[in-house]
Amino acid sequence: MIIDDEKITVENSNLAHGMGALDLQKFEPFPKNPAISKVFREIGLADELGSGMRNTYKYTQLYSGQNPLFEEGDIFRTVIPLKKIATQKVGGGNVPHDVPHSVPHDVVQGVVHDVAHDKIILAEFIKEKVRSNDRITRKAIADEAGVSVKTIERAIKEIDNLQYVGSGNNGRWELNE
Repeated sequence: MIIDDEKITVENSNLAHGMGALDLQKFEPFPKNPAISKVFREIGLADELGSGMRNTYKYTQLYSGQNPLFEEGDIFRTVIPLKKIATQKVGGGNVPHDVPHSVPHDVVQGVVHDVAHDKIILAEFIKEKVRSNDRITRKAIADEAGVSVKTIERAIKEIDNLQYVGSGNNGRWELNE
């Protein structure tokens, strides 16, 4: 992974099914390692196949106003364009350029904080949706939040005072506050 002022480039080896740039409209996802892919989907640590490419397009467009580039070959390459203002906001100047394989402790701590912060925000979002409609589906919450149903299911498991009472369409959410 290479991060510079203009882009993020990620490269990894690949058993190519084609060559050249991938088009989101024509792209058909396939697992590079089906056995591992299935395990991670089953335990809830991976979303549906192809969602990473769709999400990358969605968020890169929001973040930089441009489209990412996915190139398939013996090396799979992803290039995510950045706006100059984005790299200035993060303060890229304090990252050591002469140590390519190290990540500064404060950067790691910042990422951990952001992930924890995002989980709190998602939990509050779910609670708000349940307060306004105790019969809302996980799918409806996921669609409104812009995340996968699996992500919502994982977040719901971490909300101790939220439970679904009943079954199927006859059930409802209870939030004990």
